[in-house]
Amino acid sequence: MPPHLLTVPARPLRAGTARQAILACLLVSLLYPFYLAVDTWGLPFGRTVHIYADGREVTFRSFRRTVGDAVESAQVPLHPGDRTLPAARTFLWPGIKIEVLRAVPVTVRFGASTSSVRVAATTVGDALHVLGVTLSPVDRVYPGVETAVEAGMRITVERRAWRIWTEQRRLPVTPRVVADSQLYLGNRIVRSPGRPGLSERTIEALYANGRPAAVVPHAWVVVQPAIPEVIAVGTRAMIASRGTFAGHEYMMLEATAYYPGPNNYGGGVGPRTAIGLLAQRGVVAIDPSVIPLGSRLFIEGYGYAIAGDTGGAIQGMRIDLCFNSYDEAIHFGRQTVKVYIIERH
Repeated sequence: MPPHLLTVPARPLRAGTARQAILACLLVSLLYPFYLAVDTWGLPFGRTVHIYADGREVTFRSFRRTVGDAVESAQVPLHPGDRTLPAARTFLWPGIKIEVLRAVPVTVRFGASTSSVRVAATTVGDALHVLGVTLSPVDRVYPGVETAVEAGMRITVERRAWRIWTEQRRLPVTPRVVADSQLYLGNRIVRSPGRPGLSERTIEALYANGRPAAVVPHAWVVVQPAIPEVIAVGTRAMIASRGTFAGHEYMMLEATAYYPGPNNYGGGVGPRTAIGLLAQRGVVAIDPSVIPLGSRLFIEGYGYAIAGDTGGAIQGMRIDLCFNSYDEAIHFGRQTVKVYIIERH
């Protein structure tokens, strides 16, 4: 209800006052449609319209209905690509301000594609909206979307997208050696073959116009732990029950031979051993975890010896016998020998 109507007091009315109230209501009912026409359409006096175009302002009262009609009645020309703010189909209201945006030539680049267009816009973001370009949150625009549009401007849209994938790698089986007093010294048995594990990591890559711009690798995460291979190694000593070395510990070792001269297979060796002895027949190389350095030995087919040296290839149940000549070493070759431990050092 219009603000100028009076509220009837809630009290008993006399006959004359009641008639006046009824007449007032009838009068309001007749004048209210006219009030709406004036308030909504500006009729019969028209509406004040402000048009800003080409650096000048035009103010007048319009009896037209839409922005487009008002611009046309003001004889402001609209060229192809021009547009108005608000849009041409918007209904007029009293005091409306209309801005005519002129289309200007700009160059727009999408990746490797470049096109020249005419666009009527206030900012770069507005221009892209007019051209129907939708930007994702990670896309980049040069210059920025808030930059004012100018004739001849170059607008570059860099399409960006995150791609995510997962890499996997196998975790190798690691051996775990356990002592077994039920096995003779030197014997090895695989108790459990183990199982490889699996780890994976997530990689996020940011692509700009289809090319990687940044890569973010995340930490490796074990999704399936590896199960180690269990190898039982015998610790039970073999004791000779008869013969010259009855009661002494013995073991079966794989024996090779070397000559401490320049033509030794694999290159010459030094004249001194790991414990400072002169390299000569009777000094042998062993794995100290099997036979302690300095121990006195008897080797079938070789004779008495002392464990006086080590070697990178002499690991586990192996022994390397020193000979005084190249021919002796070659003649011995490689064979399995019984080694008696006369005295552990």
